[in-house]
Amino acid sequence: MNGTAVRERLSMVRGGAIRAALAGTLLVVVAIAAAGCEITLPKTPERAPPSFAHLPPLVFDLGRIDIVAPSTAPHATDVGHLFPTSPAVAVRLWAEERLRADGIDGLLRVTIDEASARATPLATNTDIEDLFTREQNERVDVRLRVTIEAIDGTGQVRGSAIADARRSRTLPEGISLTERERQYAEIVDDLIRDYNASQDAAIRQYLRLYLR
Repeated sequence: MNGTAVRERLSMVRGGAIRAALAGTLLVVVAIAAAGCEITLPKTPERAPPSFAHLPPLVFDLGRIDIVAPSTAPHATDVGHLFPTSPAVAVRLWAEERLRADGIDGLLRVTIDEASARATPLATNTDIEDLFTREQNERVDVRLRVTIEAIDGTGQVRGSAIADARRSRTLPEGISLTERERQYAEIVDDLIRDYNASQDAAIRQYLRLYLR
């Protein structure tokens, strides 16, 4: 083999080696990209429901506790199902954490008369200025009304305490889903705190004979 042939042979070998190296690099890049596609972003942590576990329970000299929620037809403006914790769920959690039965007979009946969350559209400005302003375009109204009755062993109602709490909040147009859920959670937090204070006072006034 002469010198020219040798040089051509070496050139072919080097070219093949370079192509092989480039192909290997490409495979590594593709593998890294594919692995990157499998990476999922962490989910936003869910907001914990309001809790009253830090408060001492209200202990009654009664045999058991029943929670009653009369069925009602859904209202066209109901949005409670969109809340991280609806008013209905919040008041049930309140009852589980704050009420205790430690007696022989009788009943503490908790009737959820209303646990609603409704949204009402608000009129907004349609003029040219509206392009540069962010108006409030929705009002959310939440309400809790609960009747708590002490019933003796013969079925007679011996006392009752009623609490009625309400809250309202307006939301701006163009609000994100995350921000909307935060607003919903905050209004329920405020509502259930108001309810707790009102119902605690009513129980101590009207059902004090059954408190331990």
